[in-house]
Order: sequence, then C-alpha cells, then structure tokens
Amino acid sequence: MKRLKLFAGIDLTPTVRAKCSGVIERSRVSGLDARFEAPEKLHITLAFLGWVDPDAIEPVRDALARAAQSVHAFELTLDKLGAFPHERKARVIWIGASKQGAKFRDLSRTLRAAYEELGFHFEKETIAHVTIARVKGPSVHLPSLDIKSMTLPVRNLALFESIPASGTTRYEVRAQYPLKARP
Repeated sequence: MKRLKLFAGIDLTPTVRAKCSGVIERSRVSGLDARFEAPEKLHITLAFLGWVDPDAIEPVRDALARAAQSVHAFELTLDKLGAFPHERKARVIWIGASKQGAKFRDLSRTLRAAYEELGFHFEKETIAHVTIARVKGPSVHLPSLDIKSMTLPVRNLALFESIPASGTTRYEVRAQYPLKARP
C-alpha cells in the first residue's frame, strides 16, 4: 500500500456547492486573473495531514471517527469573500464565515487534538472557508462581490485524499463519519 496525501474536513452539500460555483463564475466574469477551483473540489479543510504512511491510515480514520462522535452537528453560515494573506494582497480567494462560532472552533480543536495525539502538528487556527481561486500572477486586491448568505449543515466529517490529476489535483472522500445528533 502506498502513502496517501490526506486532509480532514467538511464536504459541501450540493446546494452550497452550487452557490459557491456561482460565486466562482461571478469572480471569473469580474476579470480576476486566477486559477479557479473546480466545483467538485470545494470543501472546508479542518486539518491538513500531508503524506500519511499506510500503517497510520487506520489510526487517522479512528481519530476522525472519535472526534466526530464528540461534537454535535451544527450549521455554519458562509457569508463573506476573503483572501489569504489578506484582502489587499490576495493570493488565495475564499468564501467564508464572518462568524465562525464556538461550534466550528470546538470541532476544529477537537479534531486537531486527536491528530496531535498521533504526532501531527498544526501551526495556525482553522478559518472556516472554501477556497475558490488562487491568484496566478502578483497578488491582487480582492474583487468587490456581494455574497449571499449560505447555510451549510455540518453533519459529517470527511477524510479526503488529494490525488494528482492532469496538472492539478482531485479529491476523493476516503472515509466519512457522522457528528452527534443535535440535542
């Protein structure tokens, strides 16, 4: 068995994926010089794990399952366009949550703590966002686009594999675990 490039996160519902795709199209039409993400790749990353050895894959899945069962399902509102490192020097354009909320932070911290027990390390806090584009040339100002609020029901955690494909990557869900039912 080969090493897999893995990350854990939240898959989008078809409705939220379609709305994010609409924002991608509006960004493209606005003239933003960027490489836009394919709709099927859209997701929210909670923990990027990188290359994982075959003998560590089962513990990675188990940690994801435990984390999922320790946090209640919730809703996340995606309502803003943002950029990394920041709006005036945009390199990565994203749709995110202006208020991430305690439930999202608890989910992220719980999951990352489970992975830290396995030896993974994370330098920055998770920001609830869906990457939609990567700027090609020099950094640019973030385009001015209104984002209509999107409610994402967060009911599962997913383990994604990043697979090279024709000069880019594609993502496949390798495991998915439900969060605890809402009280």
